[in-house]
Amino acid sequence: MTRARALSRAAQATEANSARAGNLHISATAVVNAGRILKETLSVAGSGLFSGVIICGTAEPGLPRHEDLTHGRRIERVGSEVVGRNPHVLGRIREQLSWSRTVFKRYSRADITVINAHSVAVLPVCYLLSRRCRAKLIYDTHELETETVATRGLQSVIFKWAERLLIGKCDAVFVVNESIADWYRKRYPGLCPVIVRNIPQIEERGRPADLRKVLSIPAGKFLFIHIGHLVRGRNIQEILAAFSSPAVDAHIVFLGHGEFEEIVRAYCARYPNIHWLTPVPPDQVVRYAAACDVGLCLIEPSCLSYKLSLPNKVFEYMKAGIPFFFTDLPEVSRLLGSSFDEWHIGAPARDLRGAVSALTVAAVAEAKASLAAFRLPPWDEEAKAMVDAYVSLIASASH
Repeated sequence: MTRARALSRAAQATEANSARAGNLHISATAVVNAGRILKETLSVAGSGLFSGVIICGTAEPGLPRHEDLTHGRRIERVGSEVVGRNPHVLGRIREQLSWSRTVFKRYSRADITVINAHSVAVLPVCYLLSRRCRAKLIYDTHELETETVATRGLQSVIFKWAERLLIGKCDAVFVVNESIADWYRKRYPGLCPVIVRNIPQIEERGRPADLRKVLSIPAGKFLFIHIGHLVRGRNIQEILAAFSSPAVDAHIVFLGHGEFEEIVRAYCARYPNIHWLTPVPPDQVVRYAAACDVGLCLIEPSCLSYKLSLPNKVFEYMKAGIPFFFTDLPEVSRLLGSSFDEWHIGAPARDLRGAVSALTVAAVAEAKASLAAFRLPPWDEEAKAMVDAYVSLIASASH
């Protein structure tokens, strides 16, 4: 079936049954700076396949319960307000069950055509809702859902059981890269995941942010940047140790929040070459990265999900045109090729300081020239496979 014909059939089905024309996305997060969800829903809303798109998330103090977005999208934060992560697994399970009941009750009579489950944690309630609402179900993964640092012990058992039980009942499965798609194909024979990489959506790149002026970076000094959450698994403390060393004559700026934020800011107060900035909207990240010389993507491969990941910051650095140091990440090596082998850092605690100290202007210029030869598709092009999957689902629903 051609895409034009499928679109026509989907439009006819939607028009014939306008009471079931909504797309519901469910995420067990507060949906703050949720770049992937916001990009996906914008593309879906722009496709004209649905009368509206709802993003359901968790309630959090200080955030509005309802938030209207562009193109007919809306965030709805439901349930009791959550402050921090429950330290006990049984407590987290009770919270998840309570929230899931609230979600089911709220949307069980909603006019929905397609439901997106944005994690394995919400897959059960999304499945129940899809049955109740007679809606198509998409398992919209953001990582290798059952192989993360958080999925251990009892929680791991529950998540793996839920995924194995329900993944075959999903009408489509979205994944973020080829390695994770391969893993799902091997784990669940016959599954055909749709690969949608997390390419940045840049409304207007504009001029690079003037970070050198803002941060008072002396001329001739390299400016490194770390984009993303300041959390465990990203070698934050190793980065701080390297840049606080007298052997390193370069600057680093962290752009993000997280559990290590206080430590980072303490280093900023003590070392004039270490800086921190509050996060910016997702479509502005590339502008900030473009104002720097080198990026850092030092994910610790401490679980299979991390090892097989293709982090957002990789695409943001590439779109900004700056090279970056990276750890043992096969998907990054596959994307960049052997010409960037020198940018691989096997053990940041041991090797990062030397790599930063040895970096030359010529090496950075050469890497930038190599990056300029890469062609990363824009988000709309990358999202085509996703939109096509929606078209097929809606068309099949009319039979």
